Amino acid sequence: MAYRTQGGHVRASPQAAEVVADERIRTARIVEIDAIRGVSLFGITIVNTIGVARMPVPTGEHQRGAGYWIYETLLHQRFFPIFSLLFGLSFGMILRNARKKKQHPRVMLFSRLLFLLPFGLVHQVLQPNEILRMYSVIGIFVVLPLSFLPAGGVLALGIAGTAAAVALQGGALLLPGLLLVGLAMESKIDWLLKLPTKYIFLGLGIFGTTAGALDAWQWGSGVSEDSVLAAGAGVATAVSYMIAVVLVMRTPIRSVASKITMVGRVGLTNYLGASVLIVVINRYVQLEAAPAYGKAFAVGCCVFLIEATFSWIWLHYAQYGPLEWIWRTLTWEKLIPDRRLSIEGPTSENSG
Repeated sequence: MAYRTQGGHVRASPQAAEVVADERIRTARIVEIDAIRGVSLFGITIVNTIGVARMPVPTGEHQRGAGYWIYETLLHQRFFPIFSLLFGLSFGMILRNARKKKQHPRVMLFSRLLFLLPFGLVHQVLQPNEILRMYSVIGIFVVLPLSFLPAGGVLALGIAGTAAAVALQGGALLLPGLLLVGLAMESKIDWLLKLPTKYIFLGLGIFGTTAGALDAWQWGSGVSEDSVLAAGAGVATAVSYMIAVVLVMRTPIRSVASKITMVGRVGLTNYLGASVLIVVINRYVQLEAAPAYGKAFAVGCCVFLIEATFSWIWLHYAQYGPLEWIWRTLTWEKLIPDRRLSIEGPTSENSG
C-alpha cells in the first residue's frame, strides 16, 4: 500500500492514495455534520446549565427580562431537536456500515441502542431531563422496527410524527419523529450536502424567516415553552441553525469554523461530561439560589470552552472520544483501534 522514495520518505501507493482521496471526499461532507453537532452541543450546554443547576424560573411577567426571553426563543428547545435528528442520522449510518462489513445491520443497531441506555441512566442522576435513555427506548421500539420501511416511508412518518408532536406542545414527544427524520436523511445525506449554495440560501431564507417570525411572536405574546407556538418556533429555529452552519462551512472562514467539529466528534463525551462540570462549577456560583440568566450563560460558555479544549487535545492523539470508543467497542463487540493514524502522500491530509 505504500512505497519509499529515493529520499527515504514514505509515500502512498496509487491504490492507497485513491483510498485516501475517497476518504477525504467523504470526510469533507461529514465535516458539516460534526460542525452541526458541535453547534448543537454549545446550545445544549447552556440549556443544561440551567437544568442541571436547577435554576428557578422567574415568576411573574415583570420579572421575565431579556435574559429569560433570549433563553426561551433562541436556546430552549432550539438545539435538542438538532441533537436528536443527528442521533437518528447516526443510527442510519450504523445500518449502512454494518451492511458494508457484511454483518447483521439490525443486530448491530439493536446493540448500539441497548448500550446507549446505561449512559442515559447514569446521566439521569445529574440531569433530570436526560434524553439518552429515551433515544435508546424509542430507538429499540420505534426506530428499529420502522427501519425496514423504505426511506421515503420513514421520512413521511418522521415528518408526520414531528408535526403531531408540535401540535401537542412538543417536548419529549418530538423525539420519535426527529429520530425517524434523521434515519431517513442518511440515505440522502450525500445529495443534501452537495446541493448548490443558492438552494441552501433559499432554505435558510424560508426557515429563517419563519423562525424569526415565530420567535418574535413568542417573545411578544409572552408565551412560555409549554405551547404549540414555542414548539413550532423551536423546530423552525433548529432547522435554521443547521442550514446556517452548512452555509458557514462553504465560506472562507470554513477553516476557523471547522474547529467546532472537534467538539462534535466527541459529542457523547462532551454531552455527559458537561453535566459533571456544571455540577462542580455550580458549587461556587449557586445558580439554584435565584434566576440569573447572565450568570448561567457565562457558566455554560465556560463549560463549553473546557469541552472544546479537551476535544482538540484528545483528538490530536485519538480517533474517537473516550466514551465514543467505549460505546463503539461494545456495539461491534471488539476492541477498536483508537490511536490516530495518517497516510502520507500527495492527496492526504496530514492533520496530526
